[in-house]
Parts: sequence; structure tokens; C-alpha cells
Amino acid sequence: MPLRYLRSLLLAALAFLAAPLASPQVAPPRPRPTSESLRQPPVPNDPLELVTSGAQPLQNAEERAAALNMLSTARSLSNLRGHPYDLKTSFTTTGTSSSDGAWNLRDTSPSADLYRWTAQGPSYSVINLFTHRMLYCNQASGVLPLRLAQVRTAIFFNYQPTGPRASIRTAHAALNGTEVSCVLLSHRTMAIKQVSAGRGWNESEYCVDAKSGLLVTYSPAPGLYVSYDYSEALHFHDKIIPGKFTITQGDQTIIRATMESVSDPAMEPALFEPAGLNQIGVGPVMSLPWFMSSFESRHGHGSAGMVVLHGMLSSEGVLHETEVISSSDSGLNARALKQAIAWQNWRGGDEDEPGATPQSHEVFFIVQFGPA
Repeated sequence: MPLRYLRSLLLAALAFLAAPLASPQVAPPRPRPTSESLRQPPVPNDPLELVTSGAQPLQNAEERAAALNMLSTARSLSNLRGHPYDLKTSFTTTGTSSSDGAWNLRDTSPSADLYRWTAQGPSYSVINLFTHRMLYCNQASGVLPLRLAQVRTAIFFNYQPTGPRASIRTAHAALNGTEVSCVLLSHRTMAIKQVSAGRGWNESEYCVDAKSGLLVTYSPAPGLYVSYDYSEALHFHDKIIPGKFTITQGDQTIIRATMESVSDPAMEPALFEPAGLNQIGVGPVMSLPWFMSSFESRHGHGSAGMVVLHGMLSSEGVLHETEVISSSDSGLNARALKQAIAWQNWRGGDEDEPGATPQSHEVFFIVQFGPA
């Protein structure tokens, strides 16, 4: 190589080393949403939404024990399953569900290892026999109608298990002039903060008569309320059973139920024989309600939006009778339904273990919308 080329390369290299290094081009960090922009909107107004302000988080073990003992006492006062029993219930449903109409329900349990329940409604009839942990049914499979599941939840499953990660707040309120003590319970952590000391979108609400200790309202999610009427209560051993209850959604009554009778079960051995029924599996056909939450980006908006969906999830992972029960912005409802369908497609691959009863689940799906 000619000497002049070597000299040119050497001078260029020395000039490069002597020059100050340029700073790398780094994209500016994306601003994180502030707590102000992530405040959740208030829960929609409803006559049965009793905790609109004044909810206080628990401060110590004594306060937590008092709240949980109050709920445990309320459940114990009306829990039929402490004795053998025969309960007959009738209910009528109105609304937009395919299972709307007149229903009859009977639950019978002569001992701890025997349980039979039947239901008849519009185009639906079922016999379920649970004996020695095995479930037998007159149907091979299928999802429970939503309204039937709601009534059974209101009677038997109006509670949630509470562990160390359950968030609990309490408040005092009034219902028709009666003083009630309310507990707000949540197992779900949301990044969106409370906008006030009222109820949050992720909280279930239990309100107990301050004098009698009886559960008077139960709301698993904002927009859906169970109201128990003890004016014609049924007294069974040491239990007090509400004579009636109603379930409202969106300020409209969708279910009116009457406890027709409760008594000690008659000896009817034929009712508890599985002959003619299909063996389904080990375990009950339905569970406590499921609660799910999801976050969706909301481009171009700085405030949070919330939608609560409700439906039945079959054992195959398919959502049925899905409905919006509460929303801070109706323009978000369609996107929330799409999100629930996407979750359903993911959940559909989650198969039950061999021998277990394929269960149906009443599902509440809370979709949060916030800044991208």
C-alpha cells in the first residue's frame, strides 16, 4: 500500500480518537400513569348500594376477628346444613336470560353423606344425587342455567372463604330505617385506586342487621344485589330462614324467590338410590362463584373505566348467558365482552382431573380500562 494512504488512515484514526464521544440516542421514557389518572370511578348508584362512604380498612387483629366473626355468625344463624332438612323453594325470573320463567327447587339431605336436589324450570329439569362423594345425575352433562345458579348461590353460597390476603373494610349504613353493619371483602388486588371511601368495584358487600345479626343484603359485585326478607321467616330448629328474597340487577328485580317450607326429611329411601341416573364424578356440580379481573388499555383517555360482566362458565370452558351488570361507561361494554371471550378461549384448555365432577361456575368478570 502506498505510504500516503497509510498516512491518511493513521491521521483519520487519531482524529476519531481525539473527538469527544457522542451520546447514544435514547428514546425518552414513557410516562407512567399517575395515581390520579388511575383512580377508579365510583360504583353506579343503586338503592341497595349501602356503602357509599365511610368504609374503613381494618387496623389490627381484633378488628379483623370482629368482622369475620360477624359474618360467620350471620351465616350460622341461617345455615340449614347444620341439620338434616327438606327445603322447598319457588322462584320467578324476569329479564333477558333464556332461563327466565317459573321455577321449583327442592333440596333434601337426611344425613351428612346424602344430598339430593332437583329443579324444574322453562325447558329444564334436573335431578342431582350426591352420595358418598359421588354425584349422579339424570343428565349426562351440560351447564346450569344462570338464574338457577343465582338462586342456589343466594341460599347456600352467599359467602367467600377468607385467607390472609383477603382485604376487608367495614362501614355502618341503614336499610329502610334499620341500622346495618357492612363488610367489604376483596380477594383481588387492583392497580386502580379507590376514588372515595365508598365501595370499590372489586369488593363484595355483606350487610348484617346490627340487632338480630342476620344477613340482610349480599352483593357479590356492584350492580347485583340479594335482599333477604325475614318478615315471614321460617324457624327450623335453631335456624332462622328468610321467607323471601329478591335479586336485583341494574335497579330492576330479576328474581323473586319464596321459601315455601323447610322441615325434617321424611324417610324416602327410593329418592337416594342412583338407579336410572348417570354417574358423573366426585364432587358437586357447581362451586362458589368465581371472580376474575383483567386490564385493558384505553388509548387516548386518562381516566379509568370499569365494566362488570356476569355469566355461567361450563365445564368445557364456554361462557353462557353473559350479561353486563354494571358499567362506568356503556361505550366500553362491547370491548369488555370481547375480553371475556378471549379469557374464555384461554380457560377452555384447562381440563378437570380424571374422576372429578365437571363443574359449572357462576362467574363475575371485572374489566378495568386505563391509559395505554
